[in-house]
Amino acid sequence: MSRAARWWVVFGACNVVVALALIWTTRVVVDLERRELRARAETDYQQSLRLAMWRMDSWLAVLFAREAARPSADYLLPDVGSDYIELRFNIDTDGRVVSAQEAVDAYRGHLDPAAVHAALIGADSLVETELADPEQEPSPLVKTQNEFDARVACAAPRPPGEDLAGRQAVVWLDPPAPPSEPVLAFLRRTESDGDNLIQGFVLDWPELRDRLLFEIRDLFPDARLERVPANARVDPLGRGLANIPVTLVAAAQPAVAGTGFTAGLTAMSVAWLAAIVTAVAVGATLRKSIDLGERRRRFVSAVTHELRTPLTTFQMYSEMLADGLVTTEEQRRQYLLTLKDESQRLSAMVSNVLMHARLEERGGSRRFESMNLNALIARLKPSLERRVESTPMALEVEVDGAADTPLSVDAEGIGQVLGNLVDNAAKYANGTASPTIRLTAAAPNGSLVLTVRDHGPGIPREQAGAVFDPFERGGRDSADPVPGVGLGLALARGLARDMGGELTLESPSDGGARFRLELPAIAKA
Repeated sequence: MSRAARWWVVFGACNVVVALALIWTTRVVVDLERRELRARAETDYQQSLRLAMWRMDSWLAVLFAREAARPSADYLLPDVGSDYIELRFNIDTDGRVVSAQEAVDAYRGHLDPAAVHAALIGADSLVETELADPEQEPSPLVKTQNEFDARVACAAPRPPGEDLAGRQAVVWLDPPAPPSEPVLAFLRRTESDGDNLIQGFVLDWPELRDRLLFEIRDLFPDARLERVPANARVDPLGRGLANIPVTLVAAAQPAVAGTGFTAGLTAMSVAWLAAIVTAVAVGATLRKSIDLGERRRRFVSAVTHELRTPLTTFQMYSEMLADGLVTTEEQRRQYLLTLKDESQRLSAMVSNVLMHARLEERGGSRRFESMNLNALIARLKPSLERRVESTPMALEVEVDGAADTPLSVDAEGIGQVLGNLVDNAAKYANGTASPTIRLTAAAPNGSLVLTVRDHGPGIPREQAGAVFDPFERGGRDSADPVPGVGLGLALARGLARDMGGELTLESPSDGGARFRLELPAIAKA
């Protein structure tokens, strides 16, 4: 595995660890927020439940307090006197049910004296819950009992003690046989002329139930009231009414998350965004670092290869000249010309490297001149011809369109771009059947377009995008006999973009390569 691959493996492993940590943290935060929502919903439900119970018990307390204060003689009147009472009755010491109202016949089966007497005794308390140690924290059931007792205190009070005189209660009286329904009755023990009597009234339960549910319909619109059997314990959720033996049945609303982001989700979203941005930034930095290291490696390899041949030539020829081994003037002249060519080659290579460094630092400066197209070509042509004069290649120049088109361009920069393109064409198209390099110049639509065309082997399509990268030589390795460090095209494109233009590669259908340089007529500073 290469060093770059190892770095990418480490980077990927770190990202996986961070992602797993964030996933775990997100799950914990979401779970905590769900629990909080459920707890908040339960709290709201309990508060609404308490408020509903207080409303109904308070309303009933007023009704029963008024009835408890009613004189005994009123129970023998023919008028009921309330929308929620269907029948008033007395049960004397002989067990006879006495009432001045016609509805008494319909309820005689429910008003069995023995059953009524037993129900009055058994209604001593709706619940009997043993209180916890006062030094300990009250349990939820004890809290419910205490709250229930507080609501009982708001109802009509019962006298203490075991004496049944004055005792009153609201109980369910069972029917003698199905399909009759139990009735809800208010009972009290009174004294009249020394005799203990049981007085009471039968409540219109459907009417009373609708009235109680009306009191809480804003809290529980779908609630219902259910009968509590005799001797039942208090509801653990505190839903039993203190005044009558019924239980409120109301479903709690499910916890629903808010429409917007909660604080936890917002924080986790920011954390995820920061992690993603950090991963992208670190990945880009790592890629740039690896690319820079690879470019340095290619640079060292290319420069070392390019320096080896001229330095060897310099050392060998200079030693031969210094030791007097060159005896004829013609040989001396030939050696000196070779040393001159190698020095120019080294100078050009160093110049390209320095110019590429200046372009990467954006430290270069451009000098624009006003001239027409003919003047620009005339100025550039001699230097371009000198670049091919030592090769079998020939340079052909063609100007299309109006040659007197005025331009404002950086002639020196254009010359450097074209020089690199002509050098490449002379090196790679040398020895072909058509040893011609064609330079075409035109100025259409306010732009300057220059193309350099050769008939060499061309550039493979898979290498077309990489030839403009620094120290890339179109797939050629350092052992290739054609000299070069792979900076020519990268430098040419960098100069073109620095002048506000673009350099592109085109692949003609008849082979070879064609580079197109397009610049604005008035170049950008």
